[in-house]
Amino acid sequence: MIEKTRGIIVKTTKYSETSLVVKIFTEVFGMRTYMAKGVRKMKTKTPLSLFQPLSILDLVVYEKAGRDIQNIKEIKFNHIYSDTLYNIKKSSILIFLNELVYKAIKEEEPNPQMFQYIYHALIYLDNLETGYQNFHLAFMLQLSRYLGFPPSDNFSSQYQTFNMQEGHYTSLKLHESLIIQPPYARFFYDLSRSKNFGIDLKITHPERQILLKKILQYYQMHLPGFDRIKSLDVLSEVLK
Repeated sequence: MIEKTRGIIVKTTKYSETSLVVKIFTEVFGMRTYMAKGVRKMKTKTPLSLFQPLSILDLVVYEKAGRDIQNIKEIKFNHIYSDTLYNIKKSSILIFLNELVYKAIKEEEPNPQMFQYIYHALIYLDNLETGYQNFHLAFMLQLSRYLGFPPSDNFSSQYQTFNMQEGHYTSLKLHESLIIQPPYARFFYDLSRSKNFGIDLKITHPERQILLKKILQYYQMHLPGFDRIKSLDVLSEVLK
């Protein structure tokens, strides 16, 4: 069957001298692997720029049940990044988020709500002129809702410590490896609920580093096989 869907590039792998195998998170089908034939030829109507990390695309694809690798019929940009690819801080965030999405989303089942969240978040980042230093933190915490381990919203003057294992705020004293303590738990809460991805939150670079480490621990607790993000060091350096 021929189907239309929006998609976000997650990973590309060279295949033969002229083609690519492309992993794409699609709105209609979930995570899919496609063959992009002939796109590495010297003369091609399909520019390689379409296959950059987290490119946002419109696709027409051949969908056949039981196939591990599907084929692309037509492909074009849905959104062309106007600033993200040319801004070293934003592009570093994008590379980090690309690795995060690749490692976090394993299911092949459709999840249109998660797709729409990522789609709108990436466009929001592209349109931001300032205040995006906290974007990746808010993105990760809000993405956890769609991955199945959302933090609860029970933060209060009584419950100011976040229990990462249970996913809620508590007053109990637990082992350091299981919790996020004040004042970081308040940042954690505010970022998870922020509608503008933390633009108005005043968080210093050292505080962001601690928060990022804790959020990654939170992911590791709830996503089996979620390992180290290789682009983390570059991101941390660029966002100083």
